[in-house]
Amino acid sequence: MRLFTACAALSLSFFLTFSAAVLSQENRDDPFKRGAAYFFQKKYEMAEVLLQEALKKDPENWRIYAYLGDIFLTKKRYDAAMNMYLKTVDIAPSVAENYFRLGQVYYYKKMGDEAVRNFKLAEGLDPTMKFAAYHTGLTYLMLLRDKQNTISSWERFLQLAPEDPQYDSIKRVVELLKNPDFVIPPQGSEITIEEALLLGGAALTTAERKAADRKAGAETKKTKNTVEGLYLDDEL
Repeated sequence: MRLFTACAALSLSFFLTFSAAVLSQENRDDPFKRGAAYFFQKKYEMAEVLLQEALKKDPENWRIYAYLGDIFLTKKRYDAAMNMYLKTVDIAPSVAENYFRLGQVYYYKKMGDEAVRNFKLAEGLDPTMKFAAYHTGLTYLMLLRDKQNTISSWERFLQLAPEDPQYDSIKRVVELLKNPDFVIPPQGSEITIEEALLLGGAALTTAERKAADRKAGAETKKTKNTVEGLYLDDEL
């Protein structure tokens, strides 16, 4: 199983109300609904053209900006995605999902403090939004290397999502992080977070690390960025 990270960019629009069902004749005449249908079919070029057309007719529809932002985020056009998401917040400041989206793009731009701020704004508007709690923890872990805040954020996620398929993986990581001897490796460390979780902490000597690498052999490389099914963006 993979934690909800990069794949989130491809599924952000699960928050939107549109269903990708077969379009009625009336909907076929609506560029927004046609664009949304193409989005769910992953035909992003056609979706973008139609959504831009829809935007000219309805420039205050925050959902159009959200879809366009999702397309740009999928294409890793982070600045363009941010512009769209900032517009959704401007138009609909009470919609929690808009801050979640904005937090996502800040995460991918490696702007940890801004990512956390927006994820927390999303949680404040919707305390049941488990993905915001998860991403807050992910940002603390991968970008800010903040052990205690990672723990508290993911414990909140575990409370919100006891039946989530990621539950056991996150719980194992929280238990590892709670070990007082566990140190999250700092940015630029030769030891990745994934290795630290696998081997029990960042306080490993070079010799110990080489020995562990030899023992793991190619298998460690095959499982890069995974810890018992836990997906991490260690390339950050």
